[in-house]
Amino acid sequence: MIDLVVRNASQVLTCTAPEVRPPFGGKEQSAIGLTKGGIAIDDGRILEVGPGAEKLDARETLDAGGGVVLPGFVDCHTHAVFVGQRADEFEDRARGLSYEEIARRGGGIRSSVKRLRAADEDELAAAVRLHLDRFLEFGTTTIEAKSGYGLSLEDELRSLRALRQDHAVEVVRTCLAAHTVPPEFEGKRDAYIDLVCRQIFPAVAEEGLAEYCDVFCEAGAFTFDESERILRAGKLAGLRPRIHADQLSRSGGSRIACRVGAISADHLEYATREDARAMKEAGVLAVLLPAANHFLDQEQRPVARGIISMGEPVALATDFNPGTSPTQSMPLVLNLAVVRYKMTVAEAIVGATVNAACAAGVQGRVGSLEPGKSADLIVCGVPDYRELAYWFGGNPVRAVVKRGRVVRPPAA
Repeated sequence: MIDLVVRNASQVLTCTAPEVRPPFGGKEQSAIGLTKGGIAIDDGRILEVGPGAEKLDARETLDAGGGVVLPGFVDCHTHAVFVGQRADEFEDRARGLSYEEIARRGGGIRSSVKRLRAADEDELAAAVRLHLDRFLEFGTTTIEAKSGYGLSLEDELRSLRALRQDHAVEVVRTCLAAHTVPPEFEGKRDAYIDLVCRQIFPAVAEEGLAEYCDVFCEAGAFTFDESERILRAGKLAGLRPRIHADQLSRSGGSRIACRVGAISADHLEYATREDARAMKEAGVLAVLLPAANHFLDQEQRPVARGIISMGEPVALATDFNPGTSPTQSMPLVLNLAVVRYKMTVAEAIVGATVNAACAAGVQGRVGSLEPGKSADLIVCGVPDYRELAYWFGGNPVRAVVKRGRVVRPPAA
C-alpha cells in the first residue's frame, strides 16, 4: 500500500512535453501536459500519473473535488528577507514621485536596509517565517530568495542564515549584496564593491549560505562594468550568477548575463529581441516579473511575445519585496502575464512551474509532475486551468502537497 493518492481531478497538468527537456520555449512554452486521472505518491515521490494512479490503494486520499491539479508553483525571484513595509512610498508614487526620486530622498532599498539592520535574529527569522507561510497559502512550494537589505558582511550573512527555516517551502538562496551602495559608503563605491567581491561573496560561499550571486544593474545602483566585475567575483567564489537586468533602462544587464554565464536575466522591460536572441544562444533564461511592472505602473513592458516566438524560455516570478512588488500570489502573476504581457494561460503556467524551476536550478526534483520527482503539487478549486488566470484577486489554491505530505489540507 502506498502513502497517498490524489483523486477526482477535472484536469491534471504535468507540465511536461514529449521528448523535449525543459526549459520550454517557442511552441513548447505552452506544454502544460494536460491529462486526466490521479497521482499516486509514495515515500515523498510521484509514483504514477494518470487514470491508473486513482485505482491504487493508499493510506491517505486527497480528493481534488473536481478541481485542477498542477505542480506547486516555483517562485524563482523573491526578496523574502525583509522587515516591515514601505506603504508610505506607495502613497508617494501615487502623488507623482518616481522610484528614483524616492530613492534619492533616502527611501527605497535604503529604507529597508535601515529596518533590517535594526532587527535582531529572532525578529528577522519571524519575518521570514511569516513570508514563507504566505507563499504556501498561494500554492508556492519552492522559492528563490535573495538577501540584499543588509549590505554589510554581518547583515548579509544574517539575512541568508534567516532563510534556514524548518518550513514546507523549499528555499534556494541568492546573495544580493550588490543591491545598492549603502549610506556609509557614499562616495566610496569602489570600496563597497571590493567588500562585496573580496569579503562577502567568499564568506557566503565558505559557509554554504547561498547557491547564487546577483546584482542590480541599473542607474543609481551598479553600472555595466561594475555589475560584470561583481558577478565574475561571485562566480570565482563558487556562486552562480543571476542578474537584475534592463528594468528601468537599457542598462545592458541581459548582455552581461550572456558574458558571465548567468542562469537567468530578470525583469527585461528594456531588453530587445536581439538581447533575447543572445540570451537564447547563451542558455540564459528570461525571468519576467509582471507584478513589479504593474505595481510601478511602467508603460515599458518586456517583448514577451517576441521572446517566446524566437524560442527563448520564459519563467515568471513575483519579485516579492516591500517596495515594488508586495505580493506572494503566483495566481495574480499568471493574470498579469496574460493581461500585460499577452502570454497565453498555458504559457504563463509553464513559466510559473517547470521553467521557473529551471531558473532556480531545481528542475531535477520539482516543477513538473513526473514519476520519480518530488511530490510537490497543488489542488485548485476551479475545473478548467484557464480559470487560474481568469479569476483574479482571489486565491484558487485549495490544498498543497510538499514532498508527498499534505501541508495545507482542504478546508472542512
